[in-house]
Amino acid sequence: MIVRNEEQWVWYAIQSVINHVDELLIFDTGSDDKTNEIIKSIASPKITFVEKGRVTPQELADLRNEQIKLTRTDWFLLLDGDEIWPQVTIGELVELIKKVGPKVIGLVVNTRLPLGDLFHYQSESAGRYQLLGKRGHFNIRCYRKTPIFHWECVYPYKKYIEKYVDRNGIQVQDKTGTLTRLNGEYWHLTHLVRSSQDTHGKRKYEIGQEADVSLPEVFYLPRQTLVPDPWIKYALHERIWAQMITPLKLLKRRWQNVGKT
Repeated sequence: MIVRNEEQWVWYAIQSVINHVDELLIFDTGSDDKTNEIIKSIASPKITFVEKGRVTPQELADLRNEQIKLTRTDWFLLLDGDEIWPQVTIGELVELIKKVGPKVIGLVVNTRLPLGDLFHYQSESAGRYQLLGKRGHFNIRCYRKTPIFHWECVYPYKKYIEKYVDRNGIQVQDKTGTLTRLNGEYWHLTHLVRSSQDTHGKRKYEIGQEADVSLPEVFYLPRQTLVPDPWIKYALHERIWAQMITPLKLLKRRWQNVGKT
């Protein structure tokens, strides 16, 4: 885990996986909010926490490789400070790791993206990732540790892109038979408020769809007063703006998806 200004969700992210991992390596890259204080409040011998200070995109890749080098297990989970795992999904992940063949390098997980609050979600048609012949909301979140692969970061058009590549620079998803997919989903809260110091620029204003789903159990755990309440929602002016702009976003999305699957 590499974090910067993730005070809103980092406690929930850690608690959602801590009972299913052997160790949790956390590097902070210059948080200005309460992220570090919250992480330090979690008393677990599994956690190794290091404050690294601000980094460039290339240095971020170096930190990823440093964490991989420090990893003592055959697999590692890529966990961000705004990613929450339901217990059924993290349990499925652990069991799948035990079963997959040696050629599999990455595990693809479906993603749920809340909008505005924890009860409304972005539609699958908004998903841009393409893996295993499909397009939608999913991502590779677990990787096999192997000397053949390493982390790389490129920075085109002011947006960095991270990838797990082999010695020839080929991404894991571009090699045949290296991926398999879980049935379950994890929650990615990137479009919600993530910190009192908004340095991410990923918050979205859009009225999401309701769905009959169970929220991750971690939201109901007892927590210290230091940990922010998860039951956030749009302010009135934010909701009005979201209601105004959502039809335009849906129309644009429909046009972009013409002829795509």
